[in-house]
Amino acid sequence: EVNIEKVPLKEGGLAPWEIWVSESQERFMLVVRPKNLGAVMQIFKKWDVEATVIGRVIEARTLRISFKGRKIFEMELDFLTAGPEYCRAYEIRKREEREATFKEPEDYNRILLEILSSPNVCSKEWAIRQYDHEVRASTVVKPLQGMIGKYTHGDAAVIKPLESSFVGLAISSDVNPSFMNIDAFWGAASAIDENCRNLASVGATPHSFVDCLNFGSPERAAVLGDFHEACRGLGHMASSLGIPFVSGNVSFYNETADGAIPPTPTILGIGVVPDIRRCVTVELKKAGNPLYLLGDTKDEIGGSEYAKLLKIESTRVPETDADVLKRRMAMLIRAIRRGYVAACHDVSEGGAAVCLAEMLLGGDLGATINIEAMGSLRPDIKLFSESNTRWIAEVKKSEEKNFERVFGGERIYKIGVVKGKDLGIRDGARLLVHLSNDA
Repeated sequence: EVNIEKVPLKEGGLAPWEIWVSESQERFMLVVRPKNLGAVMQIFKKWDVEATVIGRVIEARTLRISFKGRKIFEMELDFLTAGPEYCRAYEIRKREEREATFKEPEDYNRILLEILSSPNVCSKEWAIRQYDHEVRASTVVKPLQGMIGKYTHGDAAVIKPLESSFVGLAISSDVNPSFMNIDAFWGAASAIDENCRNLASVGATPHSFVDCLNFGSPERAAVLGDFHEACRGLGHMASSLGIPFVSGNVSFYNETADGAIPPTPTILGIGVVPDIRRCVTVELKKAGNPLYLLGDTKDEIGGSEYAKLLKIESTRVPETDADVLKRRMAMLIRAIRRGYVAACHDVSEGGAAVCLAEMLLGGDLGATINIEAMGSLRPDIKLFSESNTRWIAEVKKSEEKNFERVFGGERIYKIGVVKGKDLGIRDGARLLVHLSNDA
C-alpha cells in the first residue's frame, strides 16, 4: 500500500500518475522492519539525506495506491508484473571480412597528433570539471591524473568509502560504438575487456558490472539482432570471467529521421582494492625506469581511430579471449600490489602510440621507445592497432627482474625507457615519431 502524496517532489503540481511513473534520479526504495525504522531514519538524518515513509508491505498479493485519502489504483501483482511478451523477428548481421589495402603513412608525427586531437581521444577535462568527483572527500585516485597543470586521463577512479579501512572501490566505464557498428558480439566483449583492463591498471580486482544498453528501435530486425548479439557477447565474457552483472537497464528507440544510434552497451565496472596506498596512476614517474608492453598486438584496425582518420574500411575488429584476460589481469594486479609498478595505462583508443603519449603528458617526461620487439607487423599497425588485453607499464628500475618473474611465461615486451622530455619511437633503426612534450 502506497500513499502517493507522501512522496517528496522536486516540483509542485504533479498529478498522482506523474508522481508514480516519474523517473527522477538519485532515489532509492528501502523495505525496513518496523522495529528498525527509527535507527534507519536516524542514519539518514545524520547524513542530511531526505527519507520518507510512503507505505507498507501487506499480505495480499495486490498493489494499492491512494492519494489524499482516495484509492486511485488497485491491481493484482500477478497481472501487474507479468507484462507483455514480444517475440519479434531479429536479423543477425553477418560480418563480411574486408581488409582494405592502404599505404604506410609518411609522417607518423602528423598521424599521432591528429589522433590525439580526435573527439574520442582528446582531453575530456572540460566535461569532467563540470561534475563534482570529490563528494564526501573520499576520491583518492582522481579521473584526471598527473602533475598539476599537466593532467591526463586516468583508467579508473578509486574511492575510499570507510574512514577506518584502506580498502578502496575502483570505478570505470567503457564502450566503443565503432567496434559495435562492425560486430556487436566482439564489440560488446571488447567493452568488458577494456573495463577489466582499466580496473586492473590501478591494482583493482574486478568485482561486478552494471550495464546501460542503448539501441535504436527494436521493431527493426537489424537493431534487435545487434541487441541479441551484444547481450550474447556480454554474457559470454561475464560468465567466462566469473564476474556478475548485478544491475542494468535498456534504452530503446534512440534514433532520429536519419537513423538509429550505433549499438552502445555502456558498461560500468566496480573493482576492489585491498589497500589504496598500493594503487598506481597513469603518468610517468621517474627517468631511467623501463617501459613494458604487456600482451600481443594484432592486425585488428577495424573501428580504430587510425582507420577512421584514414577512412580505412576494415571489418577486422579486436577480439578477446577471457582466459587470457583473466591470467594477465591477475599477473598485473600482483605486480602492482607488490610495488613493482610505478605507472600503468591500458592500450585502447589510438593504440600504443596514444597510450604512451598520455602517460608522457601526465608525467611531463619523455621516453625513448623501440617497437622492434613487438614482431614483424607493419610499424603503423604496431603503433595504432587497438587489440585488446594490453597495457603499458612503467616498472621501477630496481624491481625489473621481480616484475619479469611475475609475468613468467606470458608475452611481455621491453619497449623502452623513461628519458628526457621528448617522445621518440623507432622500429629498429628507423625513426618513426619524434615529438616534444613541451609542444
